[in-house]
Formats: sequence, C-alpha cells, structure tokens
Amino acid sequence: MTSRPQSISVDHIFLDLKNPRHEPYRSEEEVIDYLCRNEYVYALAKDMVEIGLNPLELFALIPLKEERKRGALPRYVVAEGNRRLCAIKLLRDPELAPADFRKDFRRLAESAQRVSEVLAVIFDNEKQVSAWLERIHGGVQGGVGRKPWNPEQKTRHIGDRKNLLAQTVLDYAEKRGFISANERKGRLTTAQRYLGNAFVREAIGIESSSLDSVSRNRPAEDFDLLLQRFVRDLVDNTVHSRSNADTIKDYARTISGVEGLTNKRVAAESLAIPAARKKQRRNPKEPAKPKSITFDGGIEDGLKRIGSYKLQKLYFSICDVGLDKHTPLISVGVWSFFETLTARCGRTTDVPFPNYLSKAKLTAMGFTDRDRTRPITLALERLSAYGNTTKHHDTSANFNGEQLANDIDTLGELIHKLIAEVKS
Repeated sequence: MTSRPQSISVDHIFLDLKNPRHEPYRSEEEVIDYLCRNEYVYALAKDMVEIGLNPLELFALIPLKEERKRGALPRYVVAEGNRRLCAIKLLRDPELAPADFRKDFRRLAESAQRVSEVLAVIFDNEKQVSAWLERIHGGVQGGVGRKPWNPEQKTRHIGDRKNLLAQTVLDYAEKRGFISANERKGRLTTAQRYLGNAFVREAIGIESSSLDSVSRNRPAEDFDLLLQRFVRDLVDNTVHSRSNADTIKDYARTISGVEGLTNKRVAAESLAIPAARKKQRRNPKEPAKPKSITFDGGIEDGLKRIGSYKLQKLYFSICDVGLDKHTPLISVGVWSFFETLTARCGRTTDVPFPNYLSKAKLTAMGFTDRDRTRPITLALERLSAYGNTTKHHDTSANFNGEQLANDIDTLGELIHKLIAEVKS
C-alpha cells in the first residue's frame, strides 16, 4: 500500500461496479444511472461547482488487475469516493448522465472548473481498505468510527439559523416580486412555522436537506404559482402563528389543489441568489450555444387572439423541442409556421413566403431602412431553403441550429406585424 496521497488522473479511474451502495452492476453506465437516481449525485455535483471538491476527503483506489503495455500508466477502481467520482465524470462529460439528467448536468458543466486529477491513497487490494471504509461508513462503532454532530454541536458550528429556511424562501419571493420588504416584516417566524412542516414543503416543492442549499423540485412555473399563493396567505393572515400541526397539514392539502399545476417534479435547483465570483480565467470562454428557439410570450398571445390552433401548436413545438438534437425537425416546423402565418395574411399558394414578403411589402409594414430589410430578407430566404431542402431532398437537410435560432430572433418584429395583419 502507498500511504502517502498522490495525484491520479481521473481518466485512469473507474467507478466501482460492486460498491456497497448498490447491487453489483456490469457497466459504469448502470452505476451512473443508479447513483443519479438514488444517491444525490446531482446535488453533490452542484455543490462541487459552487464551492469545489472537499479537500478534507481523499479517494481510496485499488489498481486494476490487467495486462499493461510497457510504459502504460496503471488504472484503478475507486474503493472510497464513488459518488464524488461519478459527479466529476458527469461534470466533465454530461452526456454520460441518464437522458433525463443530461440537461441539468450540461447547465452545471458550463460553469464548472474541470477536474483532471484527484488526491488519492493507493491500496493493494480490497482487504487493505476495508477496515478504513468501516470507520467512515459504519457509524460510531464504540468510538472508533466517525461520530456525527448532535443538534447542539451543529448549532455551535453553524450559529443561530433557526429561521434560515423561511428567510431563504422569502428572499426568493421578494426578488421575484411576490412580496415586498415591508409586507414581510414581522412574518419570518410564522413563515418558518409553516415551512418547517414537511407536508407544506412537499406541497410547495421545497427541498431543504441542507440549509445552505434550499431548493425547489417543481418546475419554476408551478413553484412560483404555489409560492405566490403562500405569501399572499401569509400577508392576509390566512397563514398565522396560532395554527397547530393539524391546521398546517390541512393547509398543505389545500395548497396542493391550486388550479393550473402540472404536478411535475424536476431535479432540485437552488433558490439562493448566487454570490458574485471573482474572475479567475483570463482566457476567453466560448458562449453556450442556444438550446432552443427563443420563446416570445407576445407572439403566443397574438396567436391566441387570432384563434389559430395550428399556429399555436406549431409555435409551441418549435420553441419546446430541443434545438441541439432536433434541428432538421424544427426547420420543417419553422417553414410550416411561416407558410401558415403568411397564408392567413393573404398569401396565395403559388407564391413562396419570401416572395410574398417582398421589399415593397416590408416597406408597407414599416421596414423602410435597407439595413433592417436586408437581414429580414436573408433570414426568410434561409428559412424557406432550410425547410424545403430538409423536407424534400433524399440526403440534404439543415443541421445549423445556431443560425436557425438567430434567424427566428431576427424575424421577431416581423412575426408580430404579420399577426397584427390577421383578422381574428
């Protein structure tokens, strides 16, 4: 055994397929799926992005028994640190995550510092590391194992944070404009009384396993809808300090029935306002590519006004489908959207929509400056060509999602003007 810690490349370390946390698996893919769904790997990865890898915890590694080519570096399986290694691997390559977690890990990876090496102790075999694993994970064991802090000891370390959960939630609510600074005065204790109840937290969608990371597990729209209801009830004293446990539980059932909820659950996302970080990089960082077509609520409202279900569904689809994987599909959808919208404005079937939106037509709609009409014309020509080629050619299709997203942004004002021309 090498007792002195040493830096080991993450590329040479593999997840433990027979870890005590789970049944034996045959592949890293299966282990990653289990850890993401059952062992809070996303929360751990998020913590790594926010404050870094815990310097107080080393990895324990065991060399793989394999034939190595001359000069090749050894490879290892992780005996202690399986969750941490999984989080590191997914921040380095989010595509390794289960499909329904990839979007969240991609977002985390955008701001993550790339971890290429970890500090580890090398053991010859499982028997050597076994006793130390028992002391870490096996409880107090008469004093030889790790002893957790009791509540009083936690308070000494953390300080007086009795109302921190309610404070974090109310900070979020005030930032979102759901409650004013004046309205929340004197209501912190009452808010904590309700939010401290597990039924209320579950109903609203609040996760608070750590006071440093109060999170929501409902989609933002659902969470905001429920939180607005809660703070409104708090302000008008429907939620009050005299409530007992049964009253609070009944309130949780009532708020769960708010109209308009999707009742979906999502990966936990922190409510805390991120602290400003010092700039550490000098090298430029490539901006993230657009993940979808930019949604415009004004366009949605206009389409509802003219009463075209087809246009509403087309616009919803082209904004909802992921751009990175479905660019050809969205190209055809965008073409259909402009075909339909211009037809509602009076275009005949024998006239392509770029021709219908001629220079004279654009001028009549208020686009009089050539510097404005030229980009619009080019964008229309591209969208028409993209859609027709993708629909009809046996091999050619549009895969340029960045340009497609930019063209829709460029045509935003035109879309509004076309909708205004349609008679409802």
